[in-house]
Amino acid sequence: MRPEFIALFFPAVFLVLGGCAIAAALKQQRKAREQLAGLARRFGLELRRQPSRFGFEPLPTLEGRYRNRAVRFYTYTTGSGKNSTTWGAVSAAVAGAGGLTLELFPENFLVRIATALGMQDIRVGDPAFDQAFIVKSNDPAYAAAALLPEIRARLLAERARGAHGRLSIKGGTVQYAEVGGFGNEARVNRLADLLEAVCDLAEVAEVYKA
Repeated sequence: MRPEFIALFFPAVFLVLGGCAIAAALKQQRKAREQLAGLARRFGLELRRQPSRFGFEPLPTLEGRYRNRAVRFYTYTTGSGKNSTTWGAVSAAVAGAGGLTLELFPENFLVRIATALGMQDIRVGDPAFDQAFIVKSNDPAYAAAALLPEIRARLLAERARGAHGRLSIKGGTVQYAEVGGFGNEARVNRLADLLEAVCDLAEVAEVYKA
């Protein structure tokens, strides 16, 4: 292969690959916008656009009121560079938060090791739920009572459909988040279905008295 051809060939390959990556990213972003627009129609919420960064407009958030409280669908990123992780989330505001904190996440091998080493795991008295989830709270007795049968049933059903994210009550907000954005239809459906449980827990947190 002639040197001058090599000098042109590799830059051309990189340009093609880079163009394909950008096209794939734009396609995924369009799909995510369509999914968010569907959620907006379903729940009567509003798409809120965000300022452009370096010529690209971030994915909008979805905000409004549902069951008489402020709710949001949004993405956020933890870490940076190659170690960054995108999360899709749904949240509901807690009016007059009384100080209850709660974390609930699926049990797995690493979590079982952590609990064996002393990490808190509140038991609610429901064998299926206790086996599926780890529960942490600053008020174990209240947290166990707050996870009502209908909330537990909804969370177990969503776990069976692939919901392996984390649910938390903290700082006046109930949030469910899992890894990935809004380009995945199954994930968007899980987030939509979990809005009811998020709102249920917001009601529970509002009546909490330390």
